[in-house]
Amino acid sequence: MTENPTAEHATAEHKLEDHTHGENCGHEALEHGDHVDYVHDGHRHAAHGDHYDEH
Repeated sequence: MTENPTAEHATAEHKLEDHTHGENCGHEALEHGDHVDYVHDGHRHAAHGDHYDEH
């Protein structure tokens, strides 16, 4: 999958306050370029400032 840095990103419905992804959070971690995505409820989240992006 090729990333398009000019494409708009979608904000995930899950919030940082709801769940903090990280080591031992219980979700599969996948390397994605310069960051890590976490598989959550069948989709991928990536931390982005004060929210998660939907990947």
